[in-house]
Formats: sequence, C-alpha cells, structure tokens
Amino acid sequence: MARMLIVGSGIVGSATGKGFARKGHQVSFVDINPDRVAKLRSEGLNAMTYPEVDWNAIDIVMVAVSTPSANGKIVLDYIEAAAGDIGKGLAKTDNYITVVIRSTVPPTTTEKRLTPILEQSSGKKAGESFGVAMNPEFLRQVSNDQDFFRPWITVLGTLDRNSAELLDEIYKPFGALIVRCTPTEAEMIKYVNNVYNAVKISYFNEVHAICEQIGVDSNLISATVARSAESMWNPLYGTRGGVPYGGACLPKDTVAF
Repeated sequence: MARMLIVGSGIVGSATGKGFARKGHQVSFVDINPDRVAKLRSEGLNAMTYPEVDWNAIDIVMVAVSTPSANGKIVLDYIEAAAGDIGKGLAKTDNYITVVIRSTVPPTTTEKRLTPILEQSSGKKAGESFGVAMNPEFLRQVSNDQDFFRPWITVLGTLDRNSAELLDEIYKPFGALIVRCTPTEAEMIKYVNNVYNAVKISYFNEVHAICEQIGVDSNLISATVARSAESMWNPLYGTRGGVPYGGACLPKDTVAF
C-alpha cells in the first residue's frame, strides 16, 4: 500500500485519488482552497491544507492542478506554485517521495521547469533525495472515475529507477498496457493524443459539410469509413514518421477530392 497525497482536487485529481483509494492505497487530498477542503471532507475523504500535511507519512505526491490557456499559451503559474509548495514539504522529511505530474504541460516542462523548482525549494537533488515522474491522464470528462479505474493505457515517464519501480507497482493491478519513457516523451504523448483527437473530429466535420452539399448521408459514410479505412482499425497505420503517403490511389484521390 502506498501513501498518496493528491495536489489539486478537480476532475483529474478527484478521479485519481478515488481510484487509488479503491485499490487499497492510503489517499489524502491537499488544496489551498479551504472551501474545497471542506467539500472533500463532507464526502468522507481525507483532505487538508498544506500546513496540515505530515510529509513523513507520504510516498507519492500526485499533482493534478489546473493548467489553463490564455492568449494562445499554457499558463503554468498554478503548477509552478504547487511545485514550490511541494518542494518546501520535501525539505521537511528524509523520506524518498516521488512527485508525479498528472497535469497536462508542454513537453520539457517537468524536467526543465518543475524539477528545478522542486530542487530549489527543497534544497535536494531529484533522483537522489526525491523522485520525479510524468504520468499523463487520458480521462474523459463524462466518465472520469470509470476511465481511471479501467484504463486502456498507462504512460509512465520517469527520471529515476525508484520512481519507475514504485509507479509500476501501483499501476500494474489496473491491468492496462504500461508504456515506460522519459517525462518529456510522456508530455509529448499527451499532446499528440489530444491534438489527434481534435484533428479527427475536425476531419469528419469537414466530411459532414461536403456530404450536405452533395446531398448524401454523412452518418452512413462516416460510420462505414470507420470500418473500411485501415487507418481507423489499424493503430499503427501511418504512424511512422518521415514517410509520406504514396502508392497508386492516395495521391490522385486526395487531389481529386
């Protein structure tokens, strides 16, 4: 059983904490908002503010704070502030605590921005006195609790062996494929995942618009293509970088369309 502290109690943090609690781990939530702490407690969850945290009783910190966008850029103020608070907590214990980033952040953020903050505020060295990992979430807003408990894939981007082994141990019981990589690769996986989903939705919206213009059933066409196009049912089709599409059909048909 791992002792976990969930930083941030929104959709991701709540689903993460509740999911691990169902697996028998000791889960606590920490939030800077006293009202949110009170709400969590009213739901029967162990919640607190930072001054109440016993850092000697923690193995893993899961960071799931908001990373909103403004003016076309991701705002990292909240997660950087959280990293500073966590670092101060790390300074209060000799335990080897693994700090796991669950929030969606641009590639290189964990290694180049958050880890230095953790080191500076704790006075310790990552990989020696504490661990750092990036563990992106793939939860759907309408079914986040169920998705966490029944994942289709788990991505673990770690900097050190201790963190890798610990995260392996707590995630294996969920039964999903585990992909092990670096934190930056994990961050990139999350962004490519989300952007691909957006591209696919946009593509079929364009198909719908063209179908309406020529008077054909777009739902029939899209549902059929979902089964006929190899790129829809073969997960590796077209994923090799640096190789353009070719052959007898694809070039001429894309031009004609």
